[in-house]
Amino acid sequence: MAETAVDHAVRWFGLRFASERTEREYREWRIATATPFARIGYIGSMPSWCLLLVSVVVLDWESVPTAGPPIFGWILALAVLTALTFPGAARPWVMPLAAVANCAAGFLVIWLMFDVLASDLPAQSRAGLMTAGMLIVMFFGFAIFRIPPLLAMAAVTPYTIFASLHLYEDHQDGNLDDVEAGGLAAAQWIAYLGCLLVYIVIEIVNRRSFCKDQIIRVQQAELQRSRDAIRRYVPPKVAERIVRGDTVSIEEPVRRRITVLFADLVNFTILADRVEAEVLTTVVNEYMTTMSEIVADLHGTVTEFAGDGLLALFGAPDELDPVDQAVAAVRAAKSMQRRIPSLNEGWLRLGVGEPLAMRVGINTGVLSVGSFGSRGRMTYTAIGIQANIAARIQSQCEPGGILLSDTCWHLVKDQVPCELRGEVECKGVHYPVRVHAPLTLTPVMS
Repeated sequence: MAETAVDHAVRWFGLRFASERTEREYREWRIATATPFARIGYIGSMPSWCLLLVSVVVLDWESVPTAGPPIFGWILALAVLTALTFPGAARPWVMPLAAVANCAAGFLVIWLMFDVLASDLPAQSRAGLMTAGMLIVMFFGFAIFRIPPLLAMAAVTPYTIFASLHLYEDHQDGNLDDVEAGGLAAAQWIAYLGCLLVYIVIEIVNRRSFCKDQIIRVQQAELQRSRDAIRRYVPPKVAERIVRGDTVSIEEPVRRRITVLFADLVNFTILADRVEAEVLTTVVNEYMTTMSEIVADLHGTVTEFAGDGLLALFGAPDELDPVDQAVAAVRAAKSMQRRIPSLNEGWLRLGVGEPLAMRVGINTGVLSVGSFGSRGRMTYTAIGIQANIAARIQSQCEPGGILLSDTCWHLVKDQVPCELRGEVECKGVHYPVRVHAPLTLTPVMS
């Protein structure tokens, strides 16, 4: 189902999508994008805890038995939590674990600063250090970890209340006056509300980023579908140029020396009258697919399908040396003929009464190559007398055979042994065209 503008409608001041499906997709997206932030948060906080542990050992040895084990255990816990951000199976638990970790860190910081490390300091200094440490942890909970809203509040609120209770106790014990206790408590809750506001802004921005990502994803999918559709209806090498925006090289017809291959199934018209349309469709599609793949593997381009016949060009749109294109065309023809028996095995099982045979004619010459047609529809092909010669040669070929024009033979004779098969009269040509049949292909030395 494609995304629409309705899918991205929001409510609750932009903090929730109206569509439940979109909301579920957003939550999955948020987990995927927030996991690296959780990992960074864990890794970034570990040096601070290590530094705190070293400071306790160096500066306050008496506190090591009390503070050392919890700090060291917390460093190990951070290492484990970092490792859990990597496996895909643990991904759904990354955000809940981040919330639990932030809550635990908040309580640990408050306890260390208030009851252990700063217990000998004046109440004002102790309360100030506790508040400062708590605010750092609070910032991680709301801004760094990208925890979902309710989880973030569930993580931060308990230790904020815990810190305020410590201030209240100090106030009740007379260690802090009204201004000091009230000021620090106000600072804690103002910071809480400020971080919550920042978090809300981040959440709204995240949802907008998600919408943009979804739009880009849909556009990319539509673009890929368009490209795939182009490749289905246009020769692959021509499609590549269209996708790249390089249409100039294929639009204007140019005169070029290329090699043309015509192939045709013998008695296909009779077959079409005998078999069901579905069987005929299967035969044609398998035949065209197989032959097109062979041509493409040898750097050729199939430009036209006409019933059971196909036209392939070697040397357009990608230019090739005349010898290379002619040899490639002959090799393609030989490979095509070798595939016919295996295709016939499947066709006979479909109910095709007799094995089919193919004829191939090849000619090399100068043709007009480019896009021909109307503004509404263009076809990339080659036209000219040399193409007609290739078609005529093919029509005079024996079933299962390959014939080359004399021009093509001169280009391949050093690599392809051939034998002369006489002459062919071609309409529009004032002289008979000598034709040759390839025997075997000599291996190409690399």
